[in-house]
Amino acid sequence: MNKNLIWLFVIVAIVFVTAGDTLEFMPEPLQNASLESRKFVVGLWPDWLKGKNTNERTEKAVDELENPGKTE
Repeated sequence: MNKNLIWLFVIVAIVFVTAGDTLEFMPEPLQNASLESRKFVVGLWPDWLKGKNTNERTEKAVDELENPGKTE
């Protein structure tokens, strides 16, 4: 029974952090707490791990084909 309660708490916490500020029935302080919690969790993610544009090389090639005289 305890494992079920732990998983329930984890699921409720994830829902609160991800969507708590959009739930209109929650009081304003709880909505703000959800938003601040999400900002904190996102802030823990390092900048060097953020995704990169995998289409960057293709986009540059298309730009060069469309504008042959213009270089960056």
